[in-house]
Amino acid sequence: MTTQEEDYIKYLYSRLEQDELIVKITKIADEFNYTKQSVIEMIKKMETRGYVKYIPYKGVTLTDEGKKIGTRMIRVHRLWEIFLVNELGMKWDEIDDEAHLLEHATSDLLETKLYEYLGKPEFCPHGSPIPNEYGEITHLKYSNLDLVKIKDVFIVKKVKDEPSLLKYLEKSGIKIGTNMLVQSVLEHDGMIIATVDGREIFISKESAKLIYGIIAKK
Repeated sequence: MTTQEEDYIKYLYSRLEQDELIVKITKIADEFNYTKQSVIEMIKKMETRGYVKYIPYKGVTLTDEGKKIGTRMIRVHRLWEIFLVNELGMKWDEIDDEAHLLEHATSDLLETKLYEYLGKPEFCPHGSPIPNEYGEITHLKYSNLDLVKIKDVFIVKKVKDEPSLLKYLEKSGIKIGTNMLVQSVLEHDGMIIATVDGREIFISKESAKLIYGIIAKK
């Protein structure tokens, strides 16, 4: 399997994680900056190998074999992210590209050793679940930060891997497990003003949609 095929499968699997069962060709083309025609050609090639199913005028879905490969790609990627943060001290906004390079060069043996060395982790540094050694994955249901109300205590559990957002959160002292006390939600634009350890933090409505967690019971 080529690295390009692996990238396609991982992307399709990431959409599946968000309950998007069929992915439009235009979305794939936009993701990789390819033409629609080149994407269709690659998808048809992958279909002959049993990785995907192409539904004309609708999009692409993964076969069981494709899901198996996608699960492994996501697993290895997230394991390397943990290694880069825990062992090399990299920040959570620096690790995606490096983990992407490493995932393509990881053998089954190295994957197993890495998983065991890291203590069989369940979540990556951004809070996304890691499939276990049997390919099983636990998807937890979280609320989005943009749905909070004044005086809610929001506990951060997962953040979308967007470098600019991650950098801002890092600078603001927000990480997985941080408690945010909501002070106000501006009516005109949905801006959230919260305090973290006594410091005031401003989160736009669009950014808040990319931050997931739970609201502590009062």
